[in-house]
Amino acid sequence: MVAGGRSRRLGRDKPLVEIGGRTVLSRILEATEQISDVVLAVREVPPFRRALAAEGWDSDADRARPPGSVAFRSAKGRALVAVPDPVPDLGPLAGVASGLNTARGAICIVLAGDLPFVTPDLVDCLSRELEGDADLDAVVPHARGRAQPLCAAYRREVGRRAARLVARSAASGDPSPSMMSFLDRLRLRPVRAGDFPPGVDLQAATRGVDVPDDLVWAERRAADG
Repeated sequence: MVAGGRSRRLGRDKPLVEIGGRTVLSRILEATEQISDVVLAVREVPPFRRALAAEGWDSDADRARPPGSVAFRSAKGRALVAVPDPVPDLGPLAGVASGLNTARGAICIVLAGDLPFVTPDLVDCLSRELEGDADLDAVVPHARGRAQPLCAAYRREVGRRAARLVARSAASGDPSPSMMSFLDRLRLRPVRAGDFPPGVDLQAATRGVDVPDDLVWAERRAADG
């Protein structure tokens, strides 16, 4: 999960915003419950340490992890590592690089930290699509007229490519490459609404709570069940 931005437009940490009485972080963790090993790429660890502790996650001192990161374990044995950005404000590709290079599984689901309506069916479908084609680097949904790279499946190995791109940009002082430019370097398959089970609302699942209007929409949707 990538949650490294400053949330300037919303004015609050988007993953920690409550919608329907539950934080977006809690909703995403529930939707990905079938994934036993989670990486949370964040700008700063302390707010997420507090949020996870409040939801019953305990510190896991035995887990190997990158410097500055914190490991947790749920009551059901699920593992999570919160990894801070090595350099702040390098953009989402830096968070994706950190997350993929900390992950253990060969196939990783990358989700922005502001997606309250991701579902287990969507996660499973993305995983199966990528797992079923060894020639692909990624499977990326298209919704609302564009690719959704922060709600997609990637092979863990492409994290090294992302890290090299970010490092070169940081060294040269150039802006970090965009997620779209990163996608241009990958062998990927686009998937659309018709490729998912009937219960998956791809438009809603890929809509983040970026601005106050998005939050109003999300609260209404949660209230409608």
